[in-house]
Amino acid sequence: MRSLRTRLLLAATLVLVLFMLLSGAALEQAFRSSAQEAQEEKMQALVYAMIGAADTGENETLTIPANALPDPRLGRVQSGLAALIFDIKGRVIWRSGSFEGPMPDVQAPRIGEATFTEFDDQFVLSYGMSWAADTGSHAFGSAKPRRYTVAVLEDKTPYRTQLGVFRRTLWIGLGVAATALLLLQLLVLRWSLAPLRRLARELSRIESGEQTRIEASYPDELTPLTSGLNTMIQGERNQQSRYRNALDDLAHSLKTPLAVLRGLVEDRALEPSLRERLGDPVGRIQEITDHQLRKAATAGRRTFAEPVRLRPLAEKIGGALAKVYADKQPEFTLDIADTLRARADEGDLYELLGNLMDNAGKWCRHRIRVSASYAERKLRLSVEDDGPGFPADADKLLQRGMRADSQTPGQGIGLGAVAEMVRAYDGSITLGRSELGGGLVDVALSV
Repeated sequence: MRSLRTRLLLAATLVLVLFMLLSGAALEQAFRSSAQEAQEEKMQALVYAMIGAADTGENETLTIPANALPDPRLGRVQSGLAALIFDIKGRVIWRSGSFEGPMPDVQAPRIGEATFTEFDDQFVLSYGMSWAADTGSHAFGSAKPRRYTVAVLEDKTPYRTQLGVFRRTLWIGLGVAATALLLLQLLVLRWSLAPLRRLARELSRIESGEQTRIEASYPDELTPLTSGLNTMIQGERNQQSRYRNALDDLAHSLKTPLAVLRGLVEDRALEPSLRERLGDPVGRIQEITDHQLRKAATAGRRTFAEPVRLRPLAEKIGGALAKVYADKQPEFTLDIADTLRARADEGDLYELLGNLMDNAGKWCRHRIRVSASYAERKLRLSVEDDGPGFPADADKLLQRGMRADSQTPGQGIGLGAVAEMVRAYDGSITLGRSELGGGLVDVALSV
């Protein structure tokens, strides 16, 4: 996962979803507990009302007259509400007209205490009590108190309906809230990451040559980064400039001593044997110096180099070579888009194209084709001609230290210098056969 915004959004979404799930579960549990407490209080109030309406029936047993029922549902079948009275032995001595079905497992709590039980399909509240009937036949005017258990049973369907409505409303509300928060979070992330997107656009413009440094203002957290990038960009360019100037100074400093030595070698006043002994070392020094200076002068791959248009370079080189090889009247075909730019040193590209096109011009019969394209941060250059082509051992022409005077007659002059430059750009060079009939040099540079 390479996108910072995606990472932040995914992490925040996971945290938000987890929070919503925990909050929803906690709210649902709180509502369930509150609803059960309300159910218990309602059933306990009904028990008290039943005790208030109770009276002693036949055989001095506790009963509730039909016309004294505290809730009309107790007299209707399938009303969802029923009541029972048990004696001390657990036998039913009274039941409401609404009671039907199997006898529930009712606990007998202690006197004055209530027990609330939740079953799969109903709630049951049982209350322990002591009742003394006033019969008037005893010395003190009352009978001995008897132990009873009053039980109220209510169907759970209304409770489940209420709980389902609450659960549906809760999760719909949480879902809407989560969606709104995610959208708000996306907007906040987009606003928060806007400076990074702006910085990326500026770096892209620097790479394309539209600007030379980071110019916009950024938050305090990014200011050290932008300042460091500007320093690095300027430092890279200054270093390259100093490097080129130092090489120019070195070349200028070596030019005079080498010219003096070359003059001594060509001085006819010296003995021929001495001139022969000096000629080869001096020539070798000149060749090594030129090679190493050319190699060191290659700028190589630079991240923030100003992009160079390729077609004007190729046209300029082609125009010059057309005069050099005027006897052949070479025809240059440039398959290079006007908008194609390469992020490389202009001197490097000029030397690379110059060597390849000069080599093609030297060995062509009449036609030369130069092509260039850019894709996936790779610049591809190819130069073709209609000449004799490369020899069988053409790869030797790309070896380091290969001298022109040791090459097989045919293509190859300048390819050693090109190979050195290609290596400086982490690229590759391939020699092959062109569709025009001659040689093909295919170069790929990482720019």
